[in-house]
Amino acid sequence: MKRTIKYTISGLIFIIILLVAISYYFSSLVLYPKVNCKLDHHVYCQGPMELGLEFEEVQFETVDKLNLVSYWIPAKQNKGSIIMVHGHGGQRNEGLRFAKSLHEAGYNLLLLSLRRNHGGFASMGFHEQKDVEAALTFLKSKGFQKIGIFGFSMGSATSIIAMAEHPEIQAGIFSSGYGSAIDVLVESAKRDFGIPYYPLIPVVKLALNLRGDMDIDSVRPIDHIASISPRPIAIFHCTKDDYVDYHHAKDLFAKAGEPKSLWSPECNRHERLWNFSPKEAETRAVGFFQKYLK
Repeated sequence: MKRTIKYTISGLIFIIILLVAISYYFSSLVLYPKVNCKLDHHVYCQGPMELGLEFEEVQFETVDKLNLVSYWIPAKQNKGSIIMVHGHGGQRNEGLRFAKSLHEAGYNLLLLSLRRNHGGFASMGFHEQKDVEAALTFLKSKGFQKIGIFGFSMGSATSIIAMAEHPEIQAGIFSSGYGSAIDVLVESAKRDFGIPYYPLIPVVKLALNLRGDMDIDSVRPIDHIASISPRPIAIFHCTKDDYVDYHHAKDLFAKAGEPKSLWSPECNRHERLWNFSPKEAETRAVGFFQKYLK
């Protein structure tokens, strides 16, 4: 009997240690993704000079003392300024695919570099709100009042919440975003690793919240998007997105108020709408901001 109890306790301890180790690993994938630029995805990895755009690197500080070094691409016409917010594991270059057409249309562009690239960690949109706030403060300190936002993937989720919280953002495009951070992580765990919700996901959530000083369950752009109206939004999303399922776009669109639009080409890779159809992607992005940010 004593031996059975001993083995049972030992087994439970082993399972607990294993759960903690696995949850630490998976929380690290979220908090500390590898940052890279892939030519088949991001296309432009050398910076704005690759597109012949004049730019400068600007620095501004977040409220928690991270110094964000971002690309500032001013336009002569100055029709407005657009903050471009990259995704999880991405860099400030992610918006360059749209940069030349938007710049030629007369918009200043601030390609924001998020905290993961400056000594911080990724938080699926929780702490990244502070980065967008720092970018807004930078633009307003320069006297720019007509401000739009263009987010990609995690940057899209971040941008939805930021736009809801900051009425000075007048128009927003949200590309390949998600309605709930934990939902997309749960879907990814099941799809890519065959991991069911129990017993691991609750432990991963706890690890994320403790290590990241956050509440991952609160990162729910779907709860914020309705309050953006009557300011205009556009949602871009591949119908066969292989990471953030298309239902996120449909759910967000259903919750959003007018004016709103949804572009959903039949591409099958995450955040590759421009790659699938560059001309249409640029035409839609430029047309949206020309209509609503002027």
